[in-house]
Amino acid sequence: MVNVTAAAGHLGRRIVRELLKQGCAPEDLTLSVRDPAKASEFAKEGCRVRQADYDDEESLTRAFSECNTVVLIPSFAMVEARIHQHYKALRAAKIAGVERIVHLGFQATSLETPFILAPYLLYAESKLRQSGLGWTILRNGLYADPLVDYAPKLVQTGRIPYPAGEGRISYISRDDLARSAAAASLDRSHTGKLYELTGPEALSIADLASILSRITGKEIRYDPASETEFLEMCREPGVPDYVPQALFSIYQGAARGDFDRTTNHVELLTGSPAEPLESYLKRNVALN
Repeated sequence: MVNVTAAAGHLGRRIVRELLKQGCAPEDLTLSVRDPAKASEFAKEGCRVRQADYDDEESLTRAFSECNTVVLIPSFAMVEARIHQHYKALRAAKIAGVERIVHLGFQATSLETPFILAPYLLYAESKLRQSGLGWTILRNGLYADPLVDYAPKLVQTGRIPYPAGEGRISYISRDDLARSAAAASLDRSHTGKLYELTGPEALSIADLASILSRITGKEIRYDPASETEFLEMCREPGVPDYVPQALFSIYQGAARGDFDRTTNHVELLTGSPAEPLESYLKRNVALN
């Protein structure tokens, strides 16, 4: 019995689809979501959908009951709130009799990184290891998917402004992350192991500009923005105030090498490697 938290989100939905694809029976799959209506398509397929809120331990305990493995996808809250949510989720899992947590973390889990959510990442892993629960830790690399959404704007301006210096990033798609998370969830042999999920190559932002130029047929150059300019670019209606600074800190981390590692862990978990970034973008960026 597998329970996927945040199952109505971009990554959570993909993990649910992969679990079903990889052989998990719908009746053995529980989805924990704040708004059950957003997971109605899975309920129609026979999955159990339960209301749960990371800030409500009792709701988490109810949602986790009768489940052996919980796929724990964190919320978008800031550090202190995420820490409290993680604590409640682990306590609820123990009360509910959960045996193992598959925790989705992030590649920039270190004391040295400038990434502003690192204190949560460090807490989450250490608290899980000491929880008494079985665990599998997946450190996700930087998503490739937003590049598809940003591509039209990058083509329009002819510029990639991401302030990553000469740093390299091993981008990986949510689809590959979902394949890996599903495989790790269904196989108990991954208990007590940490996997770093990355794309097959680490690329500089200049490399990214060249790739997008080839794909779109438009000249796109790497022209990093200043901190002030980048933060202003990232401010949008409805976007939490901390998000621009979080994004800037990611690229600061990239500049110092936080995302330049590559592994074969996707292949170890799934039997097939992660897709190269250029191939992924060719399939998904609409050509004009």
